[in-house]
Amino acid sequence: MRLRGAFLRLALPAALAVLWAAAPALGGQSDDDCLTCHGDSGLKTDQGRPLFVDGAGFTASIHGSAGIACVDCHADLKKFTDFPHAAKLKPADCASCHEESAAEIRDSIHGRPHDGDSPITVGCKDCHGAHDIRPAKDSQSHTSAMNIPDTCLSCHLERVRTKREAGFAGRYKESDHYRALSKAGLSLSATCLSCHGGHSVRPVDDPQSKVSRRNIIRTCGACHAGIERDYLEGVHGKDYVKGVQEVPVCTDCHSEHDIRAPEDLGSGVYATKVAAVCTRCHDDETLARQYGLLTSRLKTFSASYHGTASKFGEVKVANCSSCHGHHGIRPSSDPLSSINPANLASTCGTCHPGAGENFSKGRIHVVSEKTENRWAFAVKIVYVVVIAGLISVFLAFIAADLYRRARIRWKS
Repeated sequence: MRLRGAFLRLALPAALAVLWAAAPALGGQSDDDCLTCHGDSGLKTDQGRPLFVDGAGFTASIHGSAGIACVDCHADLKKFTDFPHAAKLKPADCASCHEESAAEIRDSIHGRPHDGDSPITVGCKDCHGAHDIRPAKDSQSHTSAMNIPDTCLSCHLERVRTKREAGFAGRYKESDHYRALSKAGLSLSATCLSCHGGHSVRPVDDPQSKVSRRNIIRTCGACHAGIERDYLEGVHGKDYVKGVQEVPVCTDCHSEHDIRAPEDLGSGVYATKVAAVCTRCHDDETLARQYGLLTSRLKTFSASYHGTASKFGEVKVANCSSCHGHHGIRPSSDPLSSINPANLASTCGTCHPGAGENFSKGRIHVVSEKTENRWAFAVKIVYVVVIAGLISVFLAFIAADLYRRARIRWKS
């Protein structure tokens, strides 16, 4: 019994020591073991694909700092001992930890199978990286506010991956949103994620998309809350709430990616372009018949002094928004409308100080002067007759003078 007890006292520690020494092999390689090969910057596949892993980058990543090991993601190597391992491994299954995010991606435009012309889908590492994944709030993260435009554009500037949309998203870099982000360093400025979402990105015609016509007001309003309120109180916003599909929303006037300040010559709502933007709807005969709108708005504006000056590039002259407002546009019957009869003197007085009630009594959008403004029509006729008469007299005088000179030369 004594010998048996002595044997056990010696054998047990020895067995534990053997198990401890064999633990790495039983549980797969350690990170250091993996980096013995993958820490070589020249390591590549036969096809030339790099297999190098930056050990310091992984250690600083969100996974490395949390103590997650290589074999936790490359699970088919967990109990593998006969190294080097096979050339092709199973892809890392991010869903084993991030099931909720994975489910959102599978149901998004990135996760759905594409058609035959564009079979490529987007994987986690395309956006987050592989071994250098960091939290979005980290400035070095691929998905940080400062870096996400370049991350998204790495695909959305390639025609192979994005077909007809290639280059369209690139206009974001010409916008005020990107200018605020890149030049002013305002990480709160709108990025791809702000408008399209993170994992559950959906096409614009999907009712659940953040940029669909039914949701774009709320999406823009997340940053522009005051403008959203004004819009919803206006005539367009009230129709939007009723579900009218054709009502203009933010992107109809400001565009999608290339959004610029009104003072920018490239802006869709630059002073000399406003009339053309508004009349896309207000001169549409189909919309006019369907919703009882007045038409010929551009024609009547262009015929006015304001319209003529605007065509010649004058930016200070009144345009549609100068009189009707910007986002909170209201009908003239609304007491709060800038074109309500009681408010016209004040509205006109913005550009014409001292303008009284009589100043603002004239008709603006006059379609037919003959029926809507007879006195103006009569004056116009008089001017036409007088000018035509004067031109006729001048032409007759010139013709008579030429005839006289010809006769003198002929006689001499």
